[in-house]
Amino acid sequence: EPNVQRKIIAIMWMIPIYSVSSWLGLVFVEAEAYLSILKDVYEAYVIYTFLSFLIAILGRDGDRQAVIDTLAKHADHLKPPLRMNPWKRNED
Repeated sequence: EPNVQRKIIAIMWMIPIYSVSSWLGLVFVEAEAYLSILKDVYEAYVIYTFLSFLIAILGRDGDRQAVIDTLAKHADHLKPPLRMNPWKRNED
């Protein structure tokens, strides 16, 4: 399917973009901040593309909303790993 293939290619482009921008960041140190922004933007795009890829693959039956609901239901792993007790205030 061309739609799925485009998503795979977009994800695979992350390797050359990261490698070239990292190499350019080593060669041109003053431009490293701008190249870092480029890498961060493309990383966000790849995350979006990967989730879109999952929805396209898992929702081939035509029920993509069910796939989105399933992914949202399993997204509760983003809770913090440690629970801190609330601070007690000294009223002295």
